[in-house]
Amino acid sequence: MKPRKVFSSLSWTRLLVILILFCALAGLAYAGPLQSSDWTQEPTYFGKISQKLGFGFLNITVGWTALFFEPVKDNNFFIGVVKGIGYTVTNTAGGILHAATFPIPLDIPLPQGGIAYEYKR
Repeated sequence: MKPRKVFSSLSWTRLLVILILFCALAGLAYAGPLQSSDWTQEPTYFGKISQKLGFGFLNITVGWTALFFEPVKDNNFFIGVVKGIGYTVTNTAGGILHAATFPIPLDIPLPQGGIAYEYKR
């Protein structure tokens, strides 16, 4: 009998997929209403794709900051932490999707309109 590998790459891949799905679903559970992005209002194709790329990079680079400012904004600290985790996951993943698909002017709505709109409130 061959001993079974405890740390095989297949088991780590499965674990990673399960972890990613859990984080995505947990993030969406408390993320809030989805809003369309402002770049969809641009009149030209070049305007839409450049704004979508910038919006994606903004959410990639500062999406994680929701983890820190949401607990301060919310009246209940623990609900703010859960919201912050949700916004961090959804904004960062949404930013990656926006940046990766910027040549296609199809909107991927983010909770509360993404990170750019959370700072405006």
